[in-house]
Amino acid sequence: MNQIFQRLTSAFMYTLPLKASIPFGYYLFYKYSFLKILLFLTFPVAIIEKSLPFGGFLLFIILFAGLARNPKVPYFVRYNVCQALLIDIALIIISYLLRIFPIVELGSIIFILIFCIFIYSISQCIFGVEPEIPLISKSVRMQI
Repeated sequence: MNQIFQRLTSAFMYTLPLKASIPFGYYLFYKYSFLKILLFLTFPVAIIEKSLPFGGFLLFIILFAGLARNPKVPYFVRYNVCQALLIDIALIIISYLLRIFPIVELGSIIFILIFCIFIYSISQCIFGVEPEIPLISKSVRMQI
């Protein structure tokens, strides 16, 4: 695989957790309308998830089995795909916890945190460096 293509593919994978974090930031989207630009970044993921039955689940299975666990795919891509999927799983768990304890401010903080992780991870992928996210990166290395 071409080095540039690997970097762009790895960077694109982080739109998956960004799209999953958008419901947490609904208050921020209402208050700051310029944040709606992020919806355009996540548009390809949203189309894939909406066009297929069980689209989110199928996308997860395809990315996990087809990229993260495939030894023919370069390590850099597998690492970033697995890390994006683990962030997505963490967001699913957090969303269930926030249904039990509905705290609007906590949802906004989670959205800002995921947005910062998105910016950091994209910049690291563009430079060809593996993004180090505490707790998640260690789990990714154990998975790969």
